[in-house]
Amino acid sequence: MPPELKPFGGAFHFFAKGDFKGLVLTMLEEKPMHGYEIMKAIEERFHGFLKPSAGAIYPALRALQSRGLVTVAGEERRKVYRITAKGRTFLRSRQSEIQKRMKAFAAAIGPERASLFEEMRATGRLLGSNIHDVTPVQAKKIRTAMVRTRKEILKILGD
Repeated sequence: MPPELKPFGGAFHFFAKGDFKGLVLTMLEEKPMHGYEIMKAIEERFHGFLKPSAGAIYPALRALQSRGLVTVAGEERRKVYRITAKGRTFLRSRQSEIQKRMKAFAAAIGPERASLFEEMRATGRLLGSNIHDVTPVQAKKIRTAMVRTRKEILKILGD
């Protein structure tokens, strides 16, 4: 396999213990958010290759809160998390390591594959959000286009 086509797996082996919390803080440095927004921001930052679950986000947020790195305001269903001054200091102390991890991701996947994956996700979102409005005639046409596209992709992959 040529070096520009490094394999990329789903496991984020380059996120060492504690780096995920740093990533969450990085998202909160951009703006205060609730948990779901943080999950979506991370997913977008990593082109869908990292999709943290609520089971990852909320324990990280609780740990950050208990260390005084974030504050929380709002009701049970709509808590908004904000990075604190202590959190900003912590983030600055870890910034070079976090940037190193982000660069490792970019090197592992490459911009071309990231763009390809984003297009696939955008198509899935488009179909998913409109599936209830698709008529039988449109469904048939879309399926035909998808079959044609899949065949073209198989040809390209065979080259």
